Amino acid sequence: MALAEPFVGRRLKRREDQRLLTGQGQFIADLTLPRMLHAAFIRSPLAHARIRDVELAKVRAAPGVAFAMNGADLLRLLPPAPEAQLALPSKWRTLVQHKILNPQQPLLAHDKARHVGEALAVIVAESRAAAEDAAEFAQLDLEPLPAVVDPAAAVAGGAIIHEHLGTNLIGEFSVA
Repeated sequence: MALAEPFVGRRLKRREDQRLLTGQGQFIADLTLPRMLHAAFIRSPLAHARIRDVELAKVRAAPGVAFAMNGADLLRLLPPAPEAQLALPSKWRTLVQHKILNPQQPLLAHDKARHVGEALAVIVAESRAAAEDAAEFAQLDLEPLPAVVDPAAAVAGGAIIHEHLGTNLIGEFSVA
């Protein structure tokens, strides 16, 4: 703890402030490389919805678009990622009584949207503007499903997000 003591409770000068406050900051969006393409995502406007279709024909035909793919397209190319992606420290796993469910989170939703903003499709184009403009041509066919925004109601079983788990409670643990 001796190492942290000189810093606790003291104001520290931030090194990045000068360049950010004077407009000199550089960000990944400022990077330009030869033949570089830009990606934009089409995201769910609904908190919970069954995905009937994400039609991209007009998107693919838009000026500057190099590639567009929805969740169903991606699922045909790649298998879904395994559910056990959460890594817990071995010491914690042995000392803490726990139950953790780790549902799949697809890179692009293909069956249903589980939150507002979940990625449904990706567009790759010659410029950021071209990708964002092309996204406007996407035709979403989403069937709204009940959404529960209250945590207590969600745990009580309202609007199950991952049906195969039968619960919205994905983790619980107790420490004696």
